[in-house]
Amino acid sequence: MLIPQTTIERAFNELLERTRSNASAWSEFAASRGEFLGSVVAGNPRTREMAERRHAEWFLLERPSESLELVPAQVLGADADDTDETELVLGREALLGSFASVFEITGVRAGEGVWVRDLAGLGEYPLEEADASRALESGDLLVGRIFPVGDELYRISHASGFFRDADLLGAVRADLERAREGRRGVLRLSQRDLEAMFFGSPIHATPTAQAAGAAIELRRQALMAVSAARRCLEAGGLAPAEVDDVLAGLASEPFDPRHVLPGAGDRLGEILATLAFETEVDLEAARRALAEAWPVLSSPPPPGNATHEKRPAQTGRRKQAGSAPSGKVQRALSDFDARRAQADDLEALFADLERELEIEPEDAGDDATAPDFPGVVGAMVIEFLWDMERERGAEAARPLAAIANFAQFAQAQGVFENLGERDLLMFACLWLPERAQDAAEAERSFHALVEFATWAEEQHAVSLASALAPSREGLASSLPRVCAANARLRARLGKLHEGGEMLGYEGGSAARSSQGEARAVAIAKEAAAHVEAGDFLRAEKTPGSEWRVVCVYPPQTSKLAGLI
Repeated sequence: MLIPQTTIERAFNELLERTRSNASAWSEFAASRGEFLGSVVAGNPRTREMAERRHAEWFLLERPSESLELVPAQVLGADADDTDETELVLGREALLGSFASVFEITGVRAGEGVWVRDLAGLGEYPLEEADASRALESGDLLVGRIFPVGDELYRISHASGFFRDADLLGAVRADLERAREGRRGVLRLSQRDLEAMFFGSPIHATPTAQAAGAAIELRRQALMAVSAARRCLEAGGLAPAEVDDVLAGLASEPFDPRHVLPGAGDRLGEILATLAFETEVDLEAARRALAEAWPVLSSPPPPGNATHEKRPAQTGRRKQAGSAPSGKVQRALSDFDARRAQADDLEALFADLERELEIEPEDAGDDATAPDFPGVVGAMVIEFLWDMERERGAEAARPLAAIANFAQFAQAQGVFENLGERDLLMFACLWLPERAQDAAEAERSFHALVEFATWAEEQHAVSLASALAPSREGLASSLPRVCAANARLRARLGKLHEGGEMLGYEGGSAARSSQGEARAVAIAKEAAAHVEAGDFLRAEKTPGSEWRVVCVYPPQTSKLAGLI
């Protein structure tokens, strides 16, 4: 028998209430908050809620109490009435058997759970996390407390932290290995150590936590330095692809820490000279930002006086914002679709389309302080699934695991707050029609997207529900329909073809190209019943000069024209 999460939560809440009823213990609890969290808990309400929960876990399950002379769970749980039902007793046992650490995911079985390795104690543990497993990957880090739930299975606290960063994983491994050298017995990290290492609370951490925390903080600072340089260049008018060229040019020459003034007679100086002539970038701000990013982007020079071949910096002026003529819209979408079939770098394609349509990126100039952390959408998806399971129960929350599709789609997004209408429509109008196996999967995924968008707006003040609202009703109807058509096309063709031309469907066999030319299209009979005028079609020309439909997209795809 597995102990459900609701049983653990009930036992935890009962233990917290028993502590509240003990005046001395509750006074200690209040005083320990500053010890664990510092004077102020920053962040949005959800971040504060999770930090408060981690503090409660530490105080109740790990910290010896001066007044009780033992860990509160050992005293306040032990004096429970013997007549308490079995479920509550099992919950208390799970609390007492729990421990906190930093865990690397070493294996994933989607829909069932994950295997994790305790990077401090080196034990291996299977986690029973059916829904979250669909969004987790090997190499992810989970930081928090795990509870035994029976049959040698564990569950992780929903106040735990999630990180997807290979460099961070390497730094944590290396520092914990150094902490283990010359030490006898098992290395254990307290929950207070973890708070200092990964969540930045200003507390007195142990030397082990200080060492690992220093590496993590350096990694964060490095990411922030590169992000700051990118924002500085974009603020001066460079497109994302042009910024990539500048950063690549800087990375091509190793940073030499012996240079007293970076930017004088070196690669950075060449880049600044090019920026001065070809762009409107603030040169002094760019010099400072790029000088801080340079050590992160490149390796130190080898010993001696080795020289490095220099590559000219590549920059260019960005087009001013404007409005694309209506005739350009379908051509832009058609060109985007053709290039998307042959490329993996969607962000580069978005940048090209922004220049072609002469529109500004949706979030240009926003988010002046947030660092880029890859995989952040996956982290938010896991938090969402945990919240839903806790609030609604496992059975009710299980269909929402389909939101893992959105995490896969948005895995390159580095700042959660930058998600907007464009991302939601790209996922619903293009990604899902091409990948959903049938109407039912499309319906589940879109329902999960609506729930996730609502949660993101309520819990994190990211306006996804508002961004989706204008298209929500239409997509709820059209998306299952076009995915049903694509399921039948896939069965007939073997797979949805990636080539072809994007057409606007006018009904019957009539469609129109992006240049306004009439096209007579052939739609497989079994799919035709699910296609309606106003849909978008991708069609390829057969050897017999017939335009054969190979994929169908909902009418709401037209809304992408002003966003891509």
